[in-house]
Amino acid sequence: MAVRESRRTRREDDEDTRDRWNEPEDSDERDSEDDDGRSPNRQLVRAPERRPPARQRVVAGEVFDPRSAIRVGLLRLARNWSEAGRIYQAIHAYTEVLVRYPETGAAEAAAEELLILADRLARQGRYYAALNIFNKLEQLCC
Repeated sequence: MAVRESRRTRREDDEDTRDRWNEPEDSDERDSEDDDGRSPNRQLVRAPERRPPARQRVVAGEVFDPRSAIRVGLLRLARNWSEAGRIYQAIHAYTEVLVRYPETGAAEAAAEELLILADRLARQGRYYAALNIFNKLEQLCC
């Protein structure tokens, strides 16, 4: 039985880097301490800036529609997958929008995005994947 080495992701490496101390190379400097017991040249590596919390999405007087929020969320998820190169996940998410919410603006947007995706796949020479998208659109939209 072969043993596989675990591979660390870049994110794990970045998290470890954030927690490491920046210490000077000279060992004499490391041994000198201030009155409070800390080395004067030691400091934590700063974490990257965090995004501010999401703004309030429901305006006073408006009613929150979770069904619309789900449609928009699925479309965003599919678009993010498409942009990240995760083509089959994007196709699945767009298809879910078409199946769950037919005859809505979200379904029209999903169909349009699928057509753009099929065109991009055809230009890459992935003709069967593009053909699969057209077949799905024909089944779900007509």
